[in-house]
Amino acid sequence: MRLETIRGRDMRSVAAAARREFGDDAMILHSRTTTIESVPMIEVVAGAAEDVDRLRELISPGAPPPAPRKSARRGPYCVALVGPTGAGKTTTAAKLAVSDAAFGRMRAGFMTLDTYRAGGTEQLQAYADIAGVPFEVVHDRRELPSAMRRLASCDVVLVDTPGRSPRRDAMDDAWRDIFRAIAPDETHFVASSTTRTEVLATALQAENACKPTHVLLTKLDEVADTAIAIEAASTLSLPVRWVADGQRVPADFHMASDMLLVGRGQAEAVAK
Repeated sequence: MRLETIRGRDMRSVAAAARREFGDDAMILHSRTTTIESVPMIEVVAGAAEDVDRLRELISPGAPPPAPRKSARRGPYCVALVGPTGAGKTTTAAKLAVSDAAFGRMRAGFMTLDTYRAGGTEQLQAYADIAGVPFEVVHDRRELPSAMRRLASCDVVLVDTPGRSPRRDAMDDAWRDIFRAIAPDETHFVASSTTRTEVLATALQAENACKPTHVLLTKLDEVADTAIAIEAASTLSLPVRWVADGQRVPADFHMASDMLLVGRGQAEAVAK
């Protein structure tokens, strides 16, 4: 999947450059106005139609089930967050619980397996208290059934996990054992947009045991433009439903398609 950032004085020149680069089926995925050395410029991310369509599918994976399945056997819909330390998993869990861009009016609950990081449990407890949602801390697998029973009234349970430790040790094995028992319906790899894409790819590979189903990009407010996030989504090749662009809960949380895409109709029109 090859995408290029193209800049020009106006959309006509940018579209012409895109056609020269990718042929008559060139499409623009994302556009913005910028200033380079005091000169106003149009900047676009463009690619061949096939590649743009593939990336659009990744960034528009659709919402989670409108009524997540609940049954005596299965219980609430479980969404887990995994990823490296510092990516913002705990703050993201809080945003998911209360953001209209996530689960709307569904009743959410928190569960944390992050019992090793100083202050990690207290941070999520504080968010739970403010949001008025139930909160469970699970230290080992034996505690999981009773914790899930206490969260049974929730529509969705958000599972926070420790950042991956630099070396695999007994503590790492312990929380992953609980994670396997939970068997989340979705597992979102939480990744900072400020991290180099090759480093993110390595970090994602390190989480293979958790079987990530999605990528959730954070810290978009700390990068020069969203083309960097688009490149990350392209490299990681997992659906991106949500992105975050700051610390405010829940304001700085959005559907990925709202932040990263222009409409397909507009893309086709400028590529002709």
